[in-house]
Amino acid sequence: MPRKKKKEKRKEEKDIENEFIIGYNSKREKTIPPKKKKKKAKIKKEEKNKETINETKNTKGSKNKIQNIKSVKTQKKPPKKKKGKLRKILKILLKLIIVIGILAGIIAFLFVSPVFEITEIVVNGSNEISESVYIAMSGIELGDNIFSIDKNNIIITMKKEPYVESVEIKNIYPNKIEINAVERKISYLAEQDSKYYYLDKNGYLLETNLAPLDYLIIKGCITDFGKIDIGGRIEEGDISKFNDLIKIVDAVENNNIEAKLNSINIENSNDYILEFEEEKKTIMLGDASNISAKMAWVSMFIREKKGESGIIHLNVEPIFFSPKE
Repeated sequence: MPRKKKKEKRKEEKDIENEFIIGYNSKREKTIPPKKKKKKAKIKKEEKNKETINETKNTKGSKNKIQNIKSVKTQKKPPKKKKGKLRKILKILLKLIIVIGILAGIIAFLFVSPVFEITEIVVNGSNEISESVYIAMSGIELGDNIFSIDKNNIIITMKKEPYVESVEIKNIYPNKIEINAVERKISYLAEQDSKYYYLDKNGYLLETNLAPLDYLIIKGCITDFGKIDIGGRIEEGDISKFNDLIKIVDAVENNNIEAKLNSINIENSNDYILEFEEEKKTIMLGDASNISAKMAWVSMFIREKKGESGIIHLNVEPIFFSPKE
């Protein structure tokens, strides 16, 4: 071991001497070649990088080409979508045709089947007009199909009759018709130009007659009855007064006044005049306010002054009774 170390030391010393003398370095000579190799390696790396860049460019170009080809292919596909839409539309149309066909079959069955032929017509509410007249006005005949009836047209026709206030037509399946009528009734009698006009409580003219019938007589109307058709209504100026008439007549009935009310003068809505001819009493009512309390006074005076002819003043305070001369 010591011999080897000595030899190594000698070599090193020789090397150092050579460096000083000649300027030669054995270590540098050994390290220089690798530097050249590094440059070459760098060049190779650069070449490789260029190749990879070119390859990537080529790959990108190829990808773009592929994408372009795909886009071209996809551009050619829309006709398939159109075909799909057409198929859907055709399917929907077929379904509609089937549904329409089924409905048409059902409708044909309903209108043709003898099951729905009318076998009975019932009329309710016929007092002033007979059942046969209602059936004739409807135009419905036994054997008609229940679905072929035009209800609206029948109602319009029936309401042209003055006594018909409202009417309802019902189909009772499979083969029965029900007519429900609400009729107007004569409530008042108006005299004008030696003629008598019969009115319902709402002021509709129901009929005329040359002879008076036993109804409450209305005096002082502003309506020209000669200009109203049968089924027509009184003028606006009298309608509000007719509303007061309903209150007055109801109050007479509710207060159990047994005496017969013969007439009411409605010329002045602030001072209605009532006549009880059998009791020989005239009532100066005033307006239609506090009507129930006023009728209580009338009932009392009729009982207390029975058989006496006179005027009951309810349009002033205090209320009083004055005998007629």
